[in-house]
Amino acid sequence: MNLPTDELLQQYFDDRLALAKFSFAQRLDKFLDANLTMHELRIILLVASGAVTEKSRLIALVQLPPHSVDATLGGLIEHGYLAPIPPGSQRLTPTDEAMDLFDAAADRRDVTMDMLADLAPEDLSALVQGTQALRRAMEEDAQREGGLLSAGVFQQMQPAS
Repeated sequence: MNLPTDELLQQYFDDRLALAKFSFAQRLDKFLDANLTMHELRIILLVASGAVTEKSRLIALVQLPPHSVDATLGGLIEHGYLAPIPPGSQRLTPTDEAMDLFDAAADRRDVTMDMLADLAPEDLSALVQGTQALRRAMEEDAQREGGLLSAGVFQQMQPAS
């Protein structure tokens, strides 16, 4: 594609926006059928992420009265998002349905990988080369003082040593 740089940049941003919309629509679909309040969704995501595993910790984190949290947990158990809490236990366990919502929120099941696998090898190779070039440019920018990306953001993205 031998287009001027400004036209290539515009095409890149148009395509990137379209990809983001497709990805978001795909993830949002899981939430439309859930019929949850933001409060309920917050609790599901906290439990499914592993950030909260016990009712006492949840109560402290959401800063609501225990009876209110109990009522919400009861509804989430009734609707199949949390496993029943055994007597004498504080353990909160997400169900597969809760994990599906977490996976959608975290974008852990990226179906674009299946689509990428179906691309012609030369198209996939070109995409990988372009993505690597953009990553290198972002990393170099983050390492330069006064770059567009802050060094702090760059450091947070690096694998733990």
